Amino acid sequence: MTAQPSLGPEEVKHLEFLQAVIARHANTSFLVKSWAMTVSGAFIAVATRGPSWKTAAVAVGLATGFWLLDSYYLRQERRFRSLYEKVAGCVSPVVPPFSMDAEQHGGPVPWRAVALSRTMLLSYGVLVAIDTMTVLFLA
Repeated sequence: MTAQPSLGPEEVKHLEFLQAVIARHANTSFLVKSWAMTVSGAFIAVATRGPSWKTAAVAVGLATGFWLLDSYYLRQERRFRSLYEKVAGCVSPVVPPFSMDAEQHGGPVPWRAVALSRTMLLSYGVLVAIDTMTVLFLA
Protein backbone atom coordinates (compact mmCIF):
# COMPACT_ATOMS: atom_id res chain seq x y z
CA MET A 1 0.00 0.00 0.00
CA THR A 2 1.12 3.52 -0.70
CA ALA A 3 1.00 6.14 2.00
CA GLN A 4 -1.40 9.02 1.46
CA PRO A 5 0.20 12.46 1.69
CA SER A 6 -0.82 14.44 4.74
CA LEU A 7 -2.94 17.44 3.90
CA GLY A 8 -2.80 20.73 5.72
CA PRO A 9 -5.82 22.86 6.62
CA GLU A 10 -5.47 24.92 3.41
CA GLU A 11 -5.55 21.83 1.22
CA VAL A 12 -8.55 20.44 3.09
CA LYS A 13 -10.44 23.73 2.66
CA HIS A 14 -9.50 23.78 -1.04
CA LEU A 15 -10.87 20.23 -1.39
CA GLU A 16 -14.11 21.33 0.31
CA PHE A 17 -14.50 24.17 -2.20
CA LEU A 18 -13.90 21.80 -5.09
CA GLN A 19 -16.33 19.24 -3.69
CA ALA A 20 -19.01 21.92 -3.46
CA VAL A 21 -18.51 22.82 -7.13
CA ILE A 22 -18.60 19.15 -8.13
CA ALA A 23 -21.83 18.65 -6.19
CA ARG A 24 -23.43 21.69 -7.85
CA HIS A 25 -22.49 20.42 -11.31
CA ALA A 26 -23.87 16.97 -10.53
CA ASN A 27 -27.11 18.49 -9.22
CA THR A 28 -27.46 20.71 -12.28
CA SER A 29 -26.89 17.72 -14.55
CA PHE A 30 -29.66 15.85 -12.76
CA LEU A 31 -32.02 18.82 -13.11
CA VAL A 32 -31.26 19.13 -16.82
CA LYS A 33 -32.08 15.44 -17.31
CA SER A 34 -35.37 15.77 -15.46
CA TRP A 35 -36.36 18.89 -17.41
CA ALA A 36 -35.44 17.19 -20.68
CA MET A 37 -37.72 14.25 -19.93
CA THR A 38 -40.56 16.49 -18.78
CA VAL A 39 -40.44 18.98 -21.64
CA SER A 40 -39.93 16.33 -24.30
CA GLY A 41 -42.80 14.26 -22.91
CA ALA A 42 -45.08 17.30 -22.88
CA PHE A 43 -44.26 18.17 -26.49
CA ILE A 44 -44.80 14.58 -27.64
CA ALA A 45 -48.14 14.46 -25.79
CA VAL A 46 -49.24 17.66 -27.52
CA ALA A 47 -47.96 16.41 -30.89
CA THR A 48 -49.85 13.12 -30.71
CA ARG A 49 -53.03 14.84 -29.62
CA GLY A 50 -52.89 17.22 -32.62
CA PRO A 51 -51.35 15.21 -34.48
CA SER A 52 -48.56 17.50 -35.64
CA TRP A 53 -45.14 16.29 -36.71
CA LYS A 54 -43.83 19.86 -36.38
CA THR A 55 -44.46 19.85 -32.65
CA ALA A 56 -42.73 16.49 -32.34
CA ALA A 57 -39.78 17.90 -34.33
CA VAL A 58 -39.49 20.67 -31.74
CA ALA A 59 -39.26 17.95 -29.08
CA VAL A 60 -36.33 16.40 -30.97
CA GLY A 61 -34.58 19.77 -31.10
CA LEU A 62 -35.19 20.43 -27.42
CA ALA A 63 -33.93 16.97 -26.42
CA THR A 64 -30.78 17.55 -28.46
CA GLY A 65 -30.28 20.95 -26.83
CA PHE A 66 -30.69 19.47 -23.37
CA TRP A 67 -28.21 16.74 -24.35
CA LEU A 68 -25.60 19.35 -25.25
CA LEU A 69 -26.28 21.36 -22.09
CA ASP A 70 -25.99 18.29 -19.89
CA SER A 71 -22.78 17.31 -21.68
CA TYR A 72 -21.32 20.69 -20.79
CA TYR A 73 -22.09 20.26 -17.08
CA LEU A 74 -20.85 16.68 -17.03
CA ARG A 75 -17.61 17.76 -18.73
CA GLN A 76 -17.11 20.53 -16.19
CA GLU A 77 -17.78 18.09 -13.36
CA ARG A 78 -15.14 15.71 -14.71
CA ARG A 79 -12.64 18.57 -15.01
CA PHE A 80 -13.20 19.54 -11.39
CA ARG A 81 -12.86 15.92 -10.30
CA SER A 82 -9.49 15.84 -12.02
CA LEU A 83 -8.48 19.05 -10.25
CA TYR A 84 -9.71 17.55 -6.96
CA GLU A 85 -7.45 14.52 -7.45
CA LYS A 86 -4.46 16.76 -8.11
CA VAL A 87 -5.09 18.86 -5.01
CA ALA A 88 -5.57 15.74 -2.90
CA GLY A 89 -2.11 14.63 -3.97
CA CYS A 90 -3.21 11.60 -5.97
CA VAL A 91 -1.54 13.02 -9.09
CA SER A 92 1.93 14.56 -9.20
CA PRO A 93 1.49 18.11 -10.66
CA VAL A 94 1.19 20.73 -7.95
CA VAL A 95 -1.83 23.02 -8.06
CA PRO A 96 -1.58 26.59 -6.69
CA PRO A 97 -3.39 27.08 -3.38
CA PHE A 98 -7.15 27.65 -3.76
CA SER A 99 -7.00 27.52 -7.55
CA MET A 100 -10.40 26.81 -9.09
CA ASP A 101 -9.16 26.90 -12.68
CA ALA A 102 -10.21 23.44 -13.81
CA GLU A 103 -9.46 24.26 -17.43
CA GLN A 104 -5.79 24.95 -16.75
CA HIS A 105 -5.08 22.60 -13.86
CA GLY A 106 -7.67 19.86 -14.41
CA GLY A 107 -7.10 17.02 -16.82
CA PRO A 108 -8.21 17.09 -20.45
CA VAL A 109 -11.81 15.94 -20.89
CA PRO A 110 -12.87 15.55 -24.54
CA TRP A 111 -16.35 16.90 -25.31
CA ARG A 112 -17.23 14.00 -27.62
CA ALA A 113 -16.29 11.37 -25.02
CA VAL A 114 -18.63 13.01 -22.53
CA ALA A 115 -21.55 13.53 -24.94
CA LEU A 116 -21.33 9.95 -26.22
CA SER A 117 -20.71 8.29 -22.85
CA ARG A 118 -22.87 5.33 -21.91
CA THR A 119 -25.08 7.26 -19.47
CA MET A 120 -25.67 10.11 -21.91
CA LEU A 121 -26.52 7.74 -24.75
CA LEU A 122 -28.90 5.78 -22.53
CA SER A 123 -30.76 8.84 -21.34
CA TYR A 124 -30.68 11.26 -24.28
CA GLY A 125 -30.09 8.81 -27.12
CA VAL A 126 -33.25 6.92 -26.21
CA LEU A 127 -35.18 10.18 -25.76
CA VAL A 128 -34.08 11.53 -29.15
CA ALA A 129 -34.81 8.16 -30.81
CA ILE A 130 -38.35 8.06 -29.39
CA ASP A 131 -38.97 11.67 -30.41
CA THR A 132 -37.62 10.98 -33.91
CA MET A 133 -39.83 7.89 -34.30
CA THR A 134 -42.83 10.03 -33.28
CA VAL A 135 -41.91 12.60 -35.94
CA LEU A 136 -41.65 9.87 -38.58
CA PHE A 137 -44.94 8.30 -37.46
CA LEU A 138 -46.81 11.60 -37.58
CA ALA A 139 -45.29 12.82 -40.88
